Amino acid sequence: MTKLEKTTNTNLKKIVEMIQRGDLLLPDFQRGFVWREETAKSLIASVLTKMPIGSILLLEAKTTDYGCRILGRKDEPDLGEEREVYVLLDGQQRLTVLSNVFSNLLYHDYRGGKSPDCDYSKIISTELMSRYFLKIPSVERLNEENDRFRLRDLDFSPENPESDIPDFLTGDILPFIECCRFDRKTEEAYAPHAETLTGLKRFCIREDCYLIPLYLLLGDGSSETRLKAILNGIVEAVVEHRLENEYDRFDSAEERERLIRTQIEDDYREEILAAGDMQRDILRKKWVDMGETHWADRMKQYLLSCVNKLDLHQIIVDSSDRSRAIDIYENLNMRGSALSTFELILAKAAKKKNPDGKNLHDVIVAYVHTPGDYDRTILPECQQKSFEDFIRERADYSASEAMGCFDAKKNWLSKKYTDVFLNVLCLVSNFPDYEVSDITVRYIKRPKILELGENAIWDNYERACTGIDRAYFFLQARCGIRKLGEINYDLMVVLLGYVLAWDGFYHDRNVIQLLDTWYWTAVFSGRYDKDQNENLIADLINIRRTIADRKDTAWLSEMKTKVFAMPGFSDENTLLMHATQLPKKVIRQKICQFYLAKTYMDLRTDEVLGPFSESADVLEEHHIVPIGSLMRTYKNMEKAENKNERDNPKSIFNSPLNFALITKKSNTEISNQNIDYYIRCCKERSIFELNIETTGGEYDAEKVCGILKKRFNRTKTEVEARIDRFL
Repeated sequence: MTKLEKTTNTNLKKIVEMIQRGDLLLPDFQRGFVWREETAKSLIASVLTKMPIGSILLLEAKTTDYGCRILGRKDEPDLGEEREVYVLLDGQQRLTVLSNVFSNLLYHDYRGGKSPDCDYSKIISTELMSRYFLKIPSVERLNEENDRFRLRDLDFSPENPESDIPDFLTGDILPFIECCRFDRKTEEAYAPHAETLTGLKRFCIREDCYLIPLYLLLGDGSSETRLKAILNGIVEAVVEHRLENEYDRFDSAEERERLIRTQIEDDYREEILAAGDMQRDILRKKWVDMGETHWADRMKQYLLSCVNKLDLHQIIVDSSDRSRAIDIYENLNMRGSALSTFELILAKAAKKKNPDGKNLHDVIVAYVHTPGDYDRTILPECQQKSFEDFIRERADYSASEAMGCFDAKKNWLSKKYTDVFLNVLCLVSNFPDYEVSDITVRYIKRPKILELGENAIWDNYERACTGIDRAYFFLQARCGIRKLGEINYDLMVVLLGYVLAWDGFYHDRNVIQLLDTWYWTAVFSGRYDKDQNENLIADLINIRRTIADRKDTAWLSEMKTKVFAMPGFSDENTLLMHATQLPKKVIRQKICQFYLAKTYMDLRTDEVLGPFSESADVLEEHHIVPIGSLMRTYKNMEKAENKNERDNPKSIFNSPLNFALITKKSNTEISNQNIDYYIRCCKERSIFELNIETTGGEYDAEKVCGILKKRFNRTKTEVEARIDRFL
């Protein structure tokens, strides 16, 4: 490995060469690739206007210090024997974009082959399966405003393209950057698996625009040759258009000579004027020669200089400063995107490997994907049959995977999952025997989490993963939650994950019933709508006491008094839209989830709906009192906000009490029908199970309010009955 200066400016070409040699690697505790197209375009515009793009931070290390991977790819390099390398701590997103945009680095064959490695499964994000081009309008579409590169006159303005600063800014260039996606089936010549010189040139020179492939700017001599061929082809297209649409249309020799004198420079002009009848052929050749020299060559020099002289500040941290490297990183990113707590924990864990040599992130991902053997104690009686039918079809079922804890597109764990994981990990590490009398809020805060050493992390990660997976199964089976996005209070998952990490609690029906009671009491009393941290700690202590002494339930009884009675959150006045404050969306979701957890028949089909039903993942929210039931004058009435009843958030029609989850088929058939059709065509059992009013006729706001008041009372009664089973 060539030693680098500790602090210096560098260029992208050197960085790409280091990555190809395996001298610069990405430590596997870094997050996945998260940038999107618009962010990438902004960075490209900065490069093409020769603007500085910040610093990168490298740490000296040995290949055995961390698990590492190739930038932008999932695979690990073949590092051979232990040697010194640099690992990239800060700048991953930028360098990944830059190397993808301006080179073929992501498709370099690290096994030594000369052809591109087109195994796209190795690319860390499908967002990177794209090519970026500089898009210039064709000559007939050029005008004074959009001819930033002086193409029409074939005279790119910088006298010295390598050193001159352009007169355009990043905002001027941004509209000229084009992104073209590809996949394994793409036949366009720009895709790595399909590239040919002639095909690429044909793709780039179009009638409406010209495309300059930016990925040719860094590469071997053949890349530069291909770039020059495309630029020359653009010149030829411009010259041909101007000959056909200007020169050939002039009737007099004077007009043609005037065009030559105004468009052709002295060095090329005299031979053209002296050519007589051969003038057009000579004119074309000389005009092209001039364009290749004054536009194509200068354009190539300019674009190459943008990359080769990229103002990329490079900071090298000596291996002896490893313990301070993370602090340096965070100081660099005071106004940017610092390492998350999860990444810092991964960095600590990277000092030690599991027996298989895998890093902590990949070990957790493997756990998320591993099918679980779930205790049926968690399943309420109404879910038993549907779950057994479900598991026969999905023998590989994992609650964590089903919830969407892993983002395959980013090749990274969901933040909602990692936040819960860190809190549960800290709790099981610090309170391994569930003696929580001394627990405080600081045990779910970043500083305390970062006190965990690599041994504590590796000793307790599996227990944390197990508890969280069981918690997600609990949330699906007993709480009607299907995906992470439906979890409104992540700290409730922390409590469930911590308690269920203990096998004795997980297999104890009384503990499961206690957690069920706590969950629905907390949800409908609005306990976690504020002061979540403090309430989590208090609830952990209370639950531990109740497990030890089942009669200790006074705290639950007190919470129960606020169920569907919390002002501004779940009380009747708020839910019936009588309060000045609108109901929160969370209460609507929880009502829908409560009914889904106890199962009911779909309104129009024979499917019994629940968390494990066939249509569970694609159920839709449905207005129980359909819009077609409202009196015509009321239905079409426009409010002050110019919104009809379907869109008006203040309408009784949009009360949280007026929603249920049903299949798309049912929703399509009945969403705008009147109530008489509703009563006649919907399943009587479903109407009963969802507590839907079935009086006919047209409705006005007062009648709808009366119907929903009855549903409020019935729902409240059912929730209280569920709570009382334990109390």
